[in-house]
Amino acid sequence: MALLSSFNEDRPVTYFRGYPIYYATILTMAYAVGVLGTFLAKAFGGWEAIVMLLAFDSSRSILGGQIWQIFTYSFIDVPSFFTIIGLLFLYVSAVEIEKYIGKARFLTLYGVIILIPVVTLTALGLITSSPILYFGQTQVMIGLFIAFCTLYPGVQWGGFLTAKWVAIASLVLSSAVDLSSSAWVSLGELWLISGFSFGYIRFLQRGGELPSFRLPLRRRPKLRVVQKPKSRPRPVVIEAADTGNVEMDQLLDKISKHGLNSLTSQERAALERAREKLLEKDKQ
Repeated sequence: MALLSSFNEDRPVTYFRGYPIYYATILTMAYAVGVLGTFLAKAFGGWEAIVMLLAFDSSRSILGGQIWQIFTYSFIDVPSFFTIIGLLFLYVSAVEIEKYIGKARFLTLYGVIILIPVVTLTALGLITSSPILYFGQTQVMIGLFIAFCTLYPGVQWGGFLTAKWVAIASLVLSSAVDLSSSAWVSLGELWLISGFSFGYIRFLQRGGELPSFRLPLRRRPKLRVVQKPKSRPRPVVIEAADTGNVEMDQLLDKISKHGLNSLTSQERAALERAREKLLEKDKQ
């Protein structure tokens, strides 16, 4: 049951006039605002100021205490035709990823994509003893698009190109642009992010899960001695044969081919009941 999320995980965060709002929707709107803000800053002569304030610098963002730049650097981008197309692809791919793998896994994917340049460029800056300035959202968009194409490699674009080949073409084209301008840092981050996106989705598809870490913020309750209740004979429960295995196999096969959103409300209810039964068996 790899990549199967609870139904609370694949539901929208909220609704606006009946329209579902996902974390991916909020993320796309935030990037659109960032592109607009960058355009206005450049138009009114504030380009250098906004770069100094929000872009990632390996010498000051972490070592200098300007931690907010870890999260803001990807929202700075010069508006262009490719930026607008990238926002469209970001919205389509990110929303479908969040629907399929759930909120927590989507935020994990996005968070690691954001942190890859931060970690690698900070280390590279320390090794070379020279500051590295980095900003832009192209690598983030392509990384999420690679993840989407890994989930749905057979989806057709334009009636003849599958998502797999569109992803390869976008990766090759972006690499060619970086090579032509000798943007080695951008090229390296592009391949690191794309490789992680592909590997993370493949990891989830094989049933893997990243470990969850809980901070010990709550105080442990004091121990209290209570009287042990008298044991009662456990009732004998005769389990009926599972006659729905064939139906569950059909549902899982439908999910793998068309995604979780292709299920009807009755099929979702049947899938949820099966999941609850599995959880009850694990607790016993």
